[in-house]
Amino acid sequence: KLRDLYKYDLPKCLVWLRDRRVTKYLDFDLINIDLVQETRWLKTMQSSPNDYIFAIEKENGKHIGNIGLHRINWRDKNCMLGIFIGDIEDWNKGHGTDAIKTILKYAVDKLSLHKINLHVYEYNPRAIRTYEKCGFKKEGLLREGHYYNGKYWNVIVMGILDRDIKKFSD
Repeated sequence: KLRDLYKYDLPKCLVWLRDRRVTKYLDFDLINIDLVQETRWLKTMQSSPNDYIFAIEKENGKHIGNIGLHRINWRDKNCMLGIFIGDIEDWNKGHGTDAIKTILKYAVDKLSLHKINLHVYEYNPRAIRTYEKCGFKKEGLLREGHYYNGKYWNVIVMGILDRDIKKFSD
């Protein structure tokens, strides 16, 4: 399930953001971030009319990751999706798929968005499969748009339209 992200969640988030197994899939490197910076980020997100962020929780209430709709363009009714499951032991268990389906329904039903976009690195086939399972389509490629581990990698551009989300969630 999704819930609001709170300041008390941030110490756990910092542990995840310092784990290279997690951050190699993110489009930012926050290995050296501290609690003050993370708190500032949370306040910025919470006060932004163009960002909605949530904690991802398991049924038992355990916070295992975060998901958000970012850079919402209200005129064009689109945004960027960001997600990570920070607890490694909770990877490959369907939590990301469930969180994505929930936030897509929220994006369409509550925010009236038309399109949700995302970028994913080609070396993350697990995420690509998850996005495709949730209805995202590959729309383009940013050739060698990401540098990681001594190599340039392609960035896959994916998107989903509101009508596809509605079909998927009916």
